[in-house]
Amino acid sequence: MESDKRKATSLRFLFVATFISQMLTGVVGIAVPIYANRLGASPLLVGLIGSAGGLIYSFMPLVSGILCDRLNRKAFVSASLISYGISCLLYSLIEEPATLALAKVLEYLSIAAFWPAMEALIADSGKGGLEETLKRFNVSWGSAMVIGPIVGGSLISGWSIKAPFLFSAALLLSFGLLSFLMIAEPPRGTEKKRLPVTDLEANSPVQGSTVTSLASILLFSSIGGIVLALFPSYATDLGILPFEIGVITFMSGAARTFTFYQANRIEARLGKLGMLLLGSLTLAVASVLAFSSTSILVFMLCFLIFGFGSGVSYAASISFILRRWGSSRGYAAGVFESLIGIGYFTGPLIGGIVSEYAPNAPYMYGFALSLAVFFVQLLLREKSRNPRLRSL
Repeated sequence: MESDKRKATSLRFLFVATFISQMLTGVVGIAVPIYANRLGASPLLVGLIGSAGGLIYSFMPLVSGILCDRLNRKAFVSASLISYGISCLLYSLIEEPATLALAKVLEYLSIAAFWPAMEALIADSGKGGLEETLKRFNVSWGSAMVIGPIVGGSLISGWSIKAPFLFSAALLLSFGLLSFLMIAEPPRGTEKKRLPVTDLEANSPVQGSTVTSLASILLFSSIGGIVLALFPSYATDLGILPFEIGVITFMSGAARTFTFYQANRIEARLGKLGMLLLGSLTLAVASVLAFSSTSILVFMLCFLIFGFGSGVSYAASISFILRRWGSSRGYAAGVFESLIGIGYFTGPLIGGIVSEYAPNAPYMYGFALSLAVFFVQLLLREKSRNPRLRSL
């Protein structure tokens, strides 16, 4: 009985730590580009700072996932929260814009250690089915993304550009120390069997269904990287205030959280493959709106669509990835997060390059990428349904 209560308390702490960590990612995420802009960084340099984190995140989550399957996941969570707090302290001390990339590297090394271990711990600790546990996990970090940018924008507008970094450091260091006491690591499974097949795999070759899922991960993370790394600076140049930027990005988080909450119902109607196709299409629509907009109201609309598109894509793809690798959940989470890192690297990098031609050009790139992924996914679906196309 005491053991069950300890496990329940540990699981609640994991969800709270997930919420806090993701909220502070939003706080720091909005602060870094605005801080870089105020220090005189060019759009290309802002993109390079963002892509520095993505480069680290493109391979380190896989390494972390493999290691936390073999070692102690609790230690990974605790150490990552503390090192994340240290990176925030470094941000507050930097006065040269190019040096922000160094703090960004430490920040994303910390995040790369945190998420695979956290996702594996939560998936193994949940009492219900995997989809229900992931729904609670997604709602936890998704709701944090709703308020993170607003908290960051409010701290900048109400106090100073460095206030978000100091606020984040204090919370992260506190939770890092608390995690040593609160987390109870569940026993590892020993079976290597995959969990039951999903509808994404049922009527299609495994290779095709995997490519479909991986393409969605790369798409929503690439566009998310552009939005996270470049939009705050772009909006600042348009004369939009930090608090208003926070409200705009709030719309994306709100839509994503609502989508996570309704993910099971959406999947019941469309299936996982339908969710992935819908996500790609809506991300294309949102990118076109962002490309053509200079109005706060239109930006709010397109960020609502961004949130919905990334939400359905994320929910379907993480469920597929974690279900394919039944017991090696750290490895599976590492694969998932590393693919997100590749998108976070390539999105800001390419977006920063094309922004040298026009400030809104990154969003046209997002539109082209979304359409390309949508048609690849559509082709793979048709090949799975038509035996004649499978031989092509």
